[in-house]
Amino acid sequence: MLGIVVNPVSGKGKSGEIAARAQGTLAARGIESRVYETQCPGDGERAARAALMDGCTAIACVGGDGTLGEAAGALMNTGVPLYILPGGTGNDFARAFGLPKDPDEALAAQLDGVPTRIDCGTVNGRAFLNVAGSGFDVEVLRKTEELKKIYPGPKAYRKAVAQSLVKYRSLEAELICDGGETMRTRSTIVEIANGQYIGGGMRVAPFAKMDDGVFDVVVVSRVPRGIIPLLLPLFILGVHVHLPVAKVLRAKRVTLRAPGMTIEADGRLERMDEAAFEVNPGALVLMRPKK
Repeated sequence: MLGIVVNPVSGKGKSGEIAARAQGTLAARGIESRVYETQCPGDGERAARAALMDGCTAIACVGGDGTLGEAAGALMNTGVPLYILPGGTGNDFARAFGLPKDPDEALAAQLDGVPTRIDCGTVNGRAFLNVAGSGFDVEVLRKTEELKKIYPGPKAYRKAVAQSLVKYRSLEAELICDGGETMRTRSTIVEIANGQYIGGGMRVAPFAKMDDGVFDVVVVSRVPRGIIPLLLPLFILGVHVHLPVAKVLRAKRVTLRAPGMTIEADGRLERMDEAAFEVNPGALVLMRPKK
């Protein structure tokens, strides 16, 4: 049996329709399925664990990156395949994995796909699948959550950037990679990336690979407030990493320290003074579409 974890409010409420169509597709292939709805933010892991307890041998997740990251927490190191049905606002991880935008097409491609292992990150022991970090992007995410009720994902993100500039402050933090020396940074953003995209298609970590056993740590030094809008097109294309203000490090373990900072992980926000990130190589099984 295949368990379908659904965030009922994701994608402006369309995720329920996606799940119903998925059940029809699965039934046509002789695959039994059952839907497990999340009840509140952060509930994806519980729903996925409930599906495993009921004997499901695969999990499909309908929602955005946040729901995916939560489900990943239940599936790490179990060998149970995770199917992705893009149903969120940005669907950045699905984009990085090379899935069709249409959730019906994405499911069909994965049902005919081949098992592949990818890495999964944790921050203070909690799983994330795509990108985590802190800095200017945190305030942008807060504002995006308000604006996405009006605008589609990428447009909401770009409008949020403009509105967040008035509150822009650089992130002053300590950064340690793989137990090395402590780097004191004054940054616009610090992103710890397993996937490549944030914000509905902003290619923040263009070289990141989800199966190489390391994070790409993207650090953009503090830039003047008025320069940030000019950098947006470069972020979309992923060429910002070639600028003098940016650097890309690679590490298996990363520690970020700043009193009272807010960490964003797969769209989930949490305040903490210290964030310990660790990559778990090959911890998840996904179904990669055949070329």
